[in-house]
Amino acid sequence: MIFIKLQNRSCFFIVLALILGYQSFSQSFIKVKGRHILGPCGDTILLRGINYAPYNWGWSPNQLRIKELAKTKANCVRLVWYKTGQSGTPASTYSNLDLLDSSLSQSIKHGLIPILVLHDQTCQNSPSDLIDLANWFVRPAVLQIISKYKHSLILNIANEVLHVNWAGNPVTAKVTFLNTYTTIVNTLRNVGIEVPLMIDGPDCGTNLDVLASVGPALVAEDQAHNLIFSAHAYWYSFAGNDSSQMEAKINNALSVNMAFVFGELANFQDDASLCQYVLNYQPLLKICKRKKIGWMAWSWDNDGCVSRQISLAGSFSNLSPYGQVIVNDLEFGLSKDTVPGSQFLKLAGCLTSTKPDASNEFNYTISPNPSRGKIKIFHNKEIKNIEVISFLGEVVQHLPAKKIDLENPEIEIGSHPGFYWLRVDYKHYFKIVNLGY
Repeated sequence: MIFIKLQNRSCFFIVLALILGYQSFSQSFIKVKGRHILGPCGDTILLRGINYAPYNWGWSPNQLRIKELAKTKANCVRLVWYKTGQSGTPASTYSNLDLLDSSLSQSIKHGLIPILVLHDQTCQNSPSDLIDLANWFVRPAVLQIISKYKHSLILNIANEVLHVNWAGNPVTAKVTFLNTYTTIVNTLRNVGIEVPLMIDGPDCGTNLDVLASVGPALVAEDQAHNLIFSAHAYWYSFAGNDSSQMEAKINNALSVNMAFVFGELANFQDDASLCQYVLNYQPLLKICKRKKIGWMAWSWDNDGCVSRQISLAGSFSNLSPYGQVIVNDLEFGLSKDTVPGSQFLKLAGCLTSTKPDASNEFNYTISPNPSRGKIKIFHNKEIKNIEVISFLGEVVQHLPAKKIDLENPEIEIGSHPGFYWLRVDYKHYFKIVNLGY
């Protein structure tokens, strides 16, 4: 445990900087637990971010606007990549893995969890081509990059591949979807890839119902049990563009206790033409906020549907009307309704514990630590009150003295898994408690 005496809360973040030298990880990569996504430090992460095609979809190898995107206070970025490049795109951009390395490095530098996704087979329906595409991740040069950034990396296997409801026989197609992704997941795990694998829904990503149906089976087949499922909310037809239908489908997915996000949501949906349908996306974002579901808006810039761009010129200072909503809406905007980023990326490591200082003035210990929510505090002086504080400095729980049994002070911390400061208000002493669950 760390035993620190602080005179006021302004010292809080200074202390964080001083203890960065002590780095110890509960795991060396992001890990899924039930419906929750935990960072390398054990902190719960609610993914909130933006889709971005670096290098202007391959055409501008010197263009990288991640720094501008990070100003939105997103905590992740879904990075579009290709095995070979879409028709007409310079293959040299995507075959240059130094450019991929730069994209990941810049994302991490700016506190964004990179979610790397291959777009070659978007909306296609060939299981064999999907398996072949996923084998890109096992190339030695790609594996080296994955290993380099595994502490903060999520791999989105492929964008919007395979059909189920759109297939001739949806029952058979759902089995094919399950078997194809089981094969891919096993292949990636067998070469040592431990990071979370994200799986898009079928039917151009829209079908959350199928993900809810096969998700638990896919997790069971994954030797690492580290899968995130991603629906794309182009729900003009799938949910009737109606918020009550959206919420019903979300509740169905929540009921199976799997980790899922909306990997894409937007204000317009394409069909026969770009921007053909206006999407009811703001009620969906309100549902996501209320139910603590992650999402990634489409897209930062350079979209064929200009009204769907968050930035009109790639800079934070030039947000579109849609971008203003995504970033600045008071209820769910990225910069207004901020959620914590990865503690590993914030602190350049994880906080660890040391032996308590041998103070004669006041001393206390906590047990057990890690805890599943209940701890006992053993102390040598009267405790007046206790506060549980997040690493963002927010008091998430306050226990006044009248609620504390001074002879046997067992308390229950009602917070999500992760690391917290425990402050005993006797001249502002702090310790760290790990809610392991």
